[in-house]
Amino acid sequence: MMSFIRSRMLSFSNGYFVFSYRHFNTTPTETTETIEIKTSDQHKIRQINETKTILVWNAAERAEVRIFGKGKDVFANQNCTYTRCEIVDNRMERPLEHYDAIVVVFNSEFTSANQVKMPRFQYERKKSQRLVFFTQEPPIALLPHYNMGQLTHFFNWTMTYRMDADIRLLYGRIIPKEKAPRTLEEVKQLREKAHDSMVKPRHNKTKTIAWMVTHCDTHGQREAYIEELVKYIDVDVYGPCGTLSCPRHSIYISVPSCYDLLESTYKFYLSFEKTICPDYVTENFFKTLRRNIVPIVYGGADYTQHAPPHSYIDARKFKPKELAGFLKILDENDDLYNEYFWWKDYYSVESTLEERSRHAFCDLCQKLHEAKDGDYQSYPDMDSQWGNGNQCQTFYPTWL
Repeated sequence: MMSFIRSRMLSFSNGYFVFSYRHFNTTPTETTETIEIKTSDQHKIRQINETKTILVWNAAERAEVRIFGKGKDVFANQNCTYTRCEIVDNRMERPLEHYDAIVVVFNSEFTSANQVKMPRFQYERKKSQRLVFFTQEPPIALLPHYNMGQLTHFFNWTMTYRMDADIRLLYGRIIPKEKAPRTLEEVKQLREKAHDSMVKPRHNKTKTIAWMVTHCDTHGQREAYIEELVKYIDVDVYGPCGTLSCPRHSIYISVPSCYDLLESTYKFYLSFEKTICPDYVTENFFKTLRRNIVPIVYGGADYTQHAPPHSYIDARKFKPKELAGFLKILDENDDLYNEYFWWKDYYSVESTLEERSRHAFCDLCQKLHEAKDGDYQSYPDMDSQWGNGNQCQTFYPTWL
C-alpha cells in the first residue's frame, strides 16, 4: 500500500518485495563444477517453480472477483510479480486438500445457504494451506449474516480493506511519482506555489457542494450531520436521498458523465462513509481525488495514511456550522482553494475495481510463494474485528 507516515519525512511503503535477478554469462569449459545449494535456497527455488493453486470458494460471479480472471495464465496477463499461480472457481473440481489457498468471500448481499456456508474438510488440513477471509464490507454490514464467534482458528490470512490485513484489498491507492516531495518543508513550498498559481481548478464552477448517495439511513449517521450542515450552506444531493439524479452504474455509484458534471460544476464533494469503522475508505474518496474537486471526508480511517496532506477536508474535525463557515471562506478565496490541488502533479490515483482486484490477487500469489515451511498462523478471534466486538463508532449527538 502506498501510505503516508506521519513524521518529518513523508515516505511510502508499497507492501511489495521486488526481486532483481542477476544474469551471468558463462563460457563453456571441459571442467564440470558441482554447485552446492543450501537448504534455504532449495526452498526458494522450489517455491518459485511451483504453481500455487487458489480456490475461490464462493461468489466467483461477484465483480471484485470475476474482474481479475481465472486459470493459470491470469497472473501473467495481469503483470503480477509472481505469475505461477492458478485460480479455480469450481469447488467440486478437486479435493479441498489440494489447494494452497481457499478464498472465502463475505458479503451482506448473499442470500443462499450455498453462498454463506464455510468449507468443510474430509481430512485434517495441511499446515501449509491458507484459508483467506475476503471482504470489502464493514463489520456492521456483515453482522446480520454471520456469526464470527464460530470461526475461531479457522482463517489463516485476511484479505480486506484494513491496513493490518495480510493482503490489502484497498478501494484505492495514491502513488507518488519520482518527483513527489519527501519532507514537510517541500510540501509547504508546493502549497505556496499552488496558492500563487494562475491555473484555477475552480474555473467556471458555479456551485459549492455535491453529494451522490444511495443509502439514506446509515449506522454512521452521516445523514444527521448533513441535515445540520444544510442549515448553513447549500448542498445538492443526487440519488434516492435527494432531489437530483444521475444514471446508475452497474458497479459504481454513477456513470462517468455524472462525475464529469460534478467536477465542472462543484467545488466540494461529500465523501461520507456509511459506517465509521477503522480503515474503511471506499472508492468514492479516491474517485473524487482523481478529479479537480475537493473531497470532504467523514469516516473512521486515518486519512493521512491514504492521501497527501492538504488534499481533502476532514468533516469530523468540525461541527457542521463550523465546516460551513470554513467552506465559505475557501469558496470566496481562489488562492486558498487552489492550495488543495498542490499535489496533483506529484502523485497518481488508482480507484478502479480492476486496479483493486489486481493488487490483491497479485499480492496473494506472491505471499503464497514467499511463505516458508513452518510458517503458520490462524486467527483465534474474528469477532473482535468483524463481529460483535468490532471497533466501529456509533454516532454521538455532540458531534453536531
